[in-house]
Order: sequence, then C-alpha cells, then structure tokens
Amino acid sequence: MASRAVALVPALTLAASSWMSASHAGITDAALRPVPAVSAGSCSFTKREYAAANSLDESTSENYVNLKDAGSIAFTQSKSGCVAGTFFANAANIATGDHVGLQVLLDGSACAPLSNGYIFADSEYSSHSVAFFCGASIGPGKHTIQVQYRSGFGGNTQFFQRTLQVDHT
Repeated sequence: MASRAVALVPALTLAASSWMSASHAGITDAALRPVPAVSAGSCSFTKREYAAANSLDESTSENYVNLKDAGSIAFTQSKSGCVAGTFFANAANIATGDHVGLQVLLDGSACAPLSNGYIFADSEYSSHSVAFFCGASIGPGKHTIQVQYRSGFGGNTQFFQRTLQVDHT
C-alpha cells in the first residue's frame, strides 16, 4: 500500500467532542464521561492490518474486559511513526438505561480520544464506529492493539459483528 498522509487527529477529536457533547448529556456516571482532547498533526501510514468476526461476545462486568474474536491485532512497526485505526461493531447493552464503555489500548496504554471511555446506550443492537489515535512517535518493534469493553451498570453487554482496523508505519 502506498504511503499516504492523513490529517487524522483534528478530524477525530472534533468529531468525538461534538458527538460526545450532544449524545451523552444524559449520562450521569461522571467517571464515564469523556473529556474532549484537542491536538493536530499529520501521519504517513504504510501498512494496514484488520480483523473481523461475527461471533457473540458478552459480559456483565463493570470492569473492562478484552473483546475476544477480532478484538486485538498484533503487528510489527518497521520504524518510528504513527499508529491509528477504526473499530466498528454491532453492539448493545440489553438492560434498558445501561450503556457500554469502550477503550482501545496500544501495549496496555489507552489511545485517544478513548482514554476516558467511549460510551453508547441502546437496548437493541445498533451499529457504532469509532476512530482512535495511539500516537505519532510509536517506536519500531512488536505492538498489540486491544479493544476492551465494560457494562456501565452491570447489564448484559453484547458485541456481535465487528471489525478492527489498524494503520501503522
């Protein structure tokens, strides 16, 4: 894949902060309320990895748990550079009024803008997608992206169809 420059962070943070402020006004758990991040830059990516699954993954845990099938990607970064990606899923929290917290980790550290949790609420399966940015100066070597999720108030959180995509140098 040819190298391509992307002004990634401004679009992610603007979209995330606009969406979060409008959609989550009713969420009362302050620990789950995302804090908007603002930064700017550009990145060149040379590789793309992806994983997809349509198996059921569910939990009632209020602590983050790893999403199993298509919930992680291990990759090797050839030189220092950017790591970013997208995650798409059909998900729900079966308990009415409950919600789902989501975070994406690079080698155990949260990626932006998800460092304070991405939240959606729905008692029916619906499609959700989020873009994430892990950093512009990620060193060469082996790395792992891991998607984690949790139930807001202990309801049965379910993921069905999902795709994880990671772009890197």
